Amino acid sequence: MKLLSALPLLCNIPSLAIADHQSTIFKNYVDVFTGTEGGGNVFPGLARPFGMVKLGVDVIDSSSGNAYSGYAPDGKISGISMMHESGTGGAPQYGVVAQLPYTDDIDFATELTLDRQSADSGSVGQYQVNFTNGVNVELAAADRSGIYHYTFPSNASAKILVNGSHHLSSPLRPWWSQYSVNGSIEANDDLSQYKGSHTLKGGWGEQSDWTIYYCGDFDTKPTSVTSYQGTNVNENNGESSSTKQDDSFGLVFQFDKSEIKLRVGISFISSDQACSNIKNDFGNDYDTDQTIKDSISKWNDEVFSKFEINTNNNDTLTDIFYSALYGSHLLPSNRTGEAPSWNSDEVYYDDFFTLWDTFRCLNPLFNLINPTRGGEIVQAMTNIYNHDGYTPDGRSANQNGRTQGGSNSDIVMADAYVKNINGIDWDNAYKAMKKNAEVQPPYKYDQFAPDASNQDGRGALPDWLDLGYVTRKYTRSVTRTMEYSYDDYSLSVVAKGLGNSDDHEKYLKRSAGWQHIWNKDASTSKFDYTGFVQPKQENGSWAYDNYDPLSCGGCYWGDDEYEGKPIEYGWSVPWDIETLKNLIGSNDTFVKRLDDMYALYGSEDIVDVGNEPSFLTPYLYNYDNKNYKTVNTIRYIINSKFSNGKKGLPGNSDAGAMQAWYLFGLLGFYPVAGTTTYLLSSPFLPYYVINLENGKKVEVTANNLSSENYFIQSVKINGESWNQNWFDHDDLFKNGGSIEYELGSDQKVWESGDLPPSPVSYTKS
Repeated sequence: MKLLSALPLLCNIPSLAIADHQSTIFKNYVDVFTGTEGGGNVFPGLARPFGMVKLGVDVIDSSSGNAYSGYAPDGKISGISMMHESGTGGAPQYGVVAQLPYTDDIDFATELTLDRQSADSGSVGQYQVNFTNGVNVELAAADRSGIYHYTFPSNASAKILVNGSHHLSSPLRPWWSQYSVNGSIEANDDLSQYKGSHTLKGGWGEQSDWTIYYCGDFDTKPTSVTSYQGTNVNENNGESSSTKQDDSFGLVFQFDKSEIKLRVGISFISSDQACSNIKNDFGNDYDTDQTIKDSISKWNDEVFSKFEINTNNNDTLTDIFYSALYGSHLLPSNRTGEAPSWNSDEVYYDDFFTLWDTFRCLNPLFNLINPTRGGEIVQAMTNIYNHDGYTPDGRSANQNGRTQGGSNSDIVMADAYVKNINGIDWDNAYKAMKKNAEVQPPYKYDQFAPDASNQDGRGALPDWLDLGYVTRKYTRSVTRTMEYSYDDYSLSVVAKGLGNSDDHEKYLKRSAGWQHIWNKDASTSKFDYTGFVQPKQENGSWAYDNYDPLSCGGCYWGDDEYEGKPIEYGWSVPWDIETLKNLIGSNDTFVKRLDDMYALYGSEDIVDVGNEPSFLTPYLYNYDNKNYKTVNTIRYIINSKFSNGKKGLPGNSDAGAMQAWYLFGLLGFYPVAGTTTYLLSSPFLPYYVINLENGKKVEVTANNLSSENYFIQSVKINGESWNQNWFDHDDLFKNGGSIEYELGSDQKVWESGDLPPSPVSYTKS
């Protein structure tokens, strides 16, 4: 169901009730399967907000290829495992510490999989799987441990296979697949507990060896245990191990009861720590119901209760809103105390997958509704720099992974800085940013982009420092040039705030580097204007005789642009829109070129709304006081590209970035990352309240909102008439406040005040 078709909205309706038992209300509005299919790759299993455990099924489905989050709606289940990512592309990660229930003899010479009896069911805090062998599994999860509640047929044998070598693979991109290095598992003498470890390497980030430790205990003792390694089976043996690559090994526990509960803890430190994590999460209990209730309360307290919304009893819109809010808070993973390289209590988060995706609006969302988390994430990146040498762009399994373009942790840090997020050692954070900007990272070979390191910092830094732009001797030269410019703008902001005027001026000038690759004569036969970003050679000449700004080739690692066309990247200068407008030539052409990006205005869709480079683009009409076009375009994108349900996202969720964009579209304003500016559109909700962490509230009312009346006629902020189509962070989010929209069907230019800030207006020398 598309969103606007379900919007017979009125105003002045009481908001969704927020009461002591609100957790039950919110739970009912979340569909954990939203965005799981159609390329969204959302993880539907169990997790608490930013939890280390993500407990869910792993599916082998030859028709869909990679199961990036482990889940697929069809196919055989190879395990129910403790760790997953959410919304990612590239290649699957984790799927480790897994088990399956059996009722018959197990053939270790065949694939260890089971068929579903029916579709999985899940909700906030709860997940169930029914197998064709008659076994039902109910799952519950805390932060670092989980509970498996098995119910076997009363007349069947009850066996639980703990698979020590299980992990997700990558059939579509086998060169980026994980594989097992070694591992072991051992049960104690009375079989009530087992401990183990599993070392892997590979994956999308091409990680070197990393180890996950685990501990499991049963509420009822097994009657026997069998070990296996490959096809070698040993009865009454509680130990198994392997040092062969991708060799299978594990234990099979047998029971004389039909109902069994099993708790499993994980750790990156030791199996003993994994056992302690069980104790910390559950005490002595195996209470599935209480764990589910605790999870719901966690989601309610930390995430859902940040918003009170009224949708005029439109359950579809309410479902969309809270499902997006849920999907945006699964990553990164809080692993404080679980960093194996520096075992300490320093704040630590992992699973940045990736900041390239999340810096534009997901991290600003955290800074808005949960600034404590936002501060922890930035401090965690600083701690990673302290111990590993660089802040991450992508990171999983406790290792920095891939860097798609720039060192975009710089933008995340600047966003936190300008919004006065607490809990961050800014002197040290700035050192981390400056290292990204000045120190070439160590080379790590990449078969798809062997020109420079793709792991840390800025791999093409020599060009940037020598020429002020990245040449075609480096892959993704356009993406890198545009993002290095944005990154250096971010450094200039933090440098200024810290009183370092020399660095402020230096990085401000370097942020104009993108202008080096603006070719005023570049053209395309599709449009009658010139001027686009274009790859450039080291000698200053333009690359390609027949350059097409509408093409990015494969748009991947070895190309000039990553996941976006040159024409899209040309808009990616939110800190310097004034210069961009001057290069384009006139306000009318600026608006026409924006129009040409969307089928709404008569052309095909040039932008790829399923990827991040064009997230800000539909809001850029505000920079010419054409807010009605921003409103119209956001409506078009949400109405035609998003929906509720399993295929509701137009591309990868990308760790919640897509849901964050969706949420800001519904709320009616959008952050310009690394600045304090928010650009107005118009809300899809007639009324909502944002409950800020400091106890203040922001109340937003959209008067006269309906399926026809959604264009802004006038705005009041904090009770005062507002003639700008933007506001500053402190206008509303420091001490609370209000926005009151008057909406109608007239596509009018209502704004007469200053344009949104364009804080830099440097012309390159």
